[in-house]
Amino acid sequence: MSLTSLFKKNRTEESVTDPSGKSSGDVEMHVMDDSATAAMSPKSASSSADIQKQSNAAAEEVHGECSDIRGVFSVVLSAIGMGVVMLPTVFAACGWVGGFVCLILGALFAGFNVTKLYDGISLCPKSKGHVYTYEDLGKACYGRIGHFITALIVHITMSGICASLLVLLGETLQKLVPSVGQKGWVGIWAVIFVPFTFLKTMNEVSYVATCGMVAILVLFGVVAVNGIVTGVTADVAPKYDIFAPDFMTFATNFGVCILSFNVTNSVATLVRDMAKPTHFKGVAIAAYGIILTVYIGIGICGYYGYGDELKAHPIMDSIVPPDQPVHGVWGYLTEIAVICSSIPHYVVMLLPIASSLEYWCHIKVEDTTWKATIKRFIARLCCIAFTLLIAEVVPNIQSLINVLGSFTMVIMVAMMPCIFYVRVQQFVLGSVKKYVRKHVIETIVICIVLIWCIPMIVIGSIGAIEDFGES
Repeated sequence: MSLTSLFKKNRTEESVTDPSGKSSGDVEMHVMDDSATAAMSPKSASSSADIQKQSNAAAEEVHGECSDIRGVFSVVLSAIGMGVVMLPTVFAACGWVGGFVCLILGALFAGFNVTKLYDGISLCPKSKGHVYTYEDLGKACYGRIGHFITALIVHITMSGICASLLVLLGETLQKLVPSVGQKGWVGIWAVIFVPFTFLKTMNEVSYVATCGMVAILVLFGVVAVNGIVTGVTADVAPKYDIFAPDFMTFATNFGVCILSFNVTNSVATLVRDMAKPTHFKGVAIAAYGIILTVYIGIGICGYYGYGDELKAHPIMDSIVPPDQPVHGVWGYLTEIAVICSSIPHYVVMLLPIASSLEYWCHIKVEDTTWKATIKRFIARLCCIAFTLLIAEVVPNIQSLINVLGSFTMVIMVAMMPCIFYVRVQQFVLGSVKKYVRKHVIETIVICIVLIWCIPMIVIGSIGAIEDFGES
């Protein structure tokens, strides 16, 4: 099956019936044919009583220009970043079986919820306003309270992830050029990212993501081959665990896996900027296939090469020890690949944060005037400065990531999409009872996801906070 066929096959085809008995094809908010993809754009026309006129008008409007394949790259770069560093450690903490279970569960949870988030966005009634950001959906579902809570959870979490990338870049450059300290390099990297603020939409950012895909493949190859070579040539065989029966450890690392597969913060922005938003599910499936392949390969090869010693420090420190200068082909290849993959990852992760701030400041994405350009530059500069502040102030960014992964990330990735989706279905069908009767199996799956997340949050957060306090 070709990639194009996959995109077309996975359009939103869910049959939803409104209270009057009309099918989704007859309801205005569900008109998702390619001829009407422009309706997902910031420039979409106001709703009309005549659906045919609305579809024709929408088809003539300018909409997003991000292609499907660049959308795949953008989704991949939204997820792959810190996961490359952390996934082998997950295997070390949970063992071979526990690592696989944790990784697969993380992928299933994140993938299922991404589709529910997209369905919530695409089915949201036009009377609730446009949904261009995650918090827009929160506002459509639960008003100002939903908007505030969603924005707080999403942007604190993603700012922490961006800060961790600055720290990772700072540590990497410090190894290559030790004359400048880590904090100095973190500040330099923040300045380097300033020119990227002129990339307005995901369409422009997707070109950076395309370059990042090459770096990810190189990094994947370097870590995988290094792990295999190290494991085969080791004088003393590394120690492995089949399964670590510690539920708190599993819960903490489940949060890390959820974090590693997270793309929810970019979904609304990407759908807004795609040339064919109805292809998003196909784009997401293709992207998650790449992400899972990379993570499984890195996790297996990294754990095979270094074993239980990864419990003490991440794999990058095993390949290039932090207290030693970079030497050898492996060391330089690894550091360069980390830099080249982290740069586009930071840019892709920062865009949804910046877009939300711009909407809050009433800076329209289609406004190209000098006044809007200057305001947009200042807003995005503030976003970079905030991530820099976190990177410079927080003493142990790895422990912070564990806390975020166990608490806010699980809520953002695995809970809010399901809650918002059910709320949107309530708007469409008239009541939750009608939705439950119409989608029994889906309701059961959503309940399982939500119930599973509660102990993961509680137990995982306790373990992560204890680690943070000890660091």
